[in-house]
Amino acid sequence: MRRAPDPELIALARKGSGKAAAVLFDRYWPTAWAAAYAVTADRTLADDAAQDAFQRAFGALHRYDPTRPFGPWLKRIAVNRAIDQLRSARRRERAELHSWSVGEQAGEDVRLWAVADAVSALAEGKRLVVVLHYWLDLPLEEVAGALGLPVGTVASRLNRALGELRVALGEEEHVL
Repeated sequence: MRRAPDPELIALARKGSGKAAAVLFDRYWPTAWAAAYAVTADRTLADDAAQDAFQRAFGALHRYDPTRPFGPWLKRIAVNRAIDQLRSARRRERAELHSWSVGEQAGEDVRLWAVADAVSALAEGKRLVVVLHYWLDLPLEEVAGALGLPVGTVASRLNRALGELRVALGEEEHVL
């Protein structure tokens, strides 16, 4: 079963096969975790986001289109869950921020959170192209393939997103 193709494993998992689900988990855990870590830069948050991504993916297998690759679909879920993890962590961080003085390291942390906050405020289509291209280092062609969009649409969304990020962060120079 370890060498079975993804569509076969997905069909079995849809029917309740724990073994098929375990093979999919083992096969795609590194990908999901790496995507989550690229967004969060925190092992604990990445663990939580990747686990949540698998729970959501397995819960939504009935909606999954088996004609499309499973890896990019799961990676997108992991990225979305990681962004949600960042939002939650950012809220906790803000609550704690006022209790300590902002030194040099804290200033850098605040800057990183400001960027993460600005990215998370983007519309989903723009947020995904920014995260996939800049945080996961995927070329535009792979981003387009993962999202099922033409490369020109991805480039256009990326350009508009960067403009919005510059405005949101009050910068004239490149943000990412």
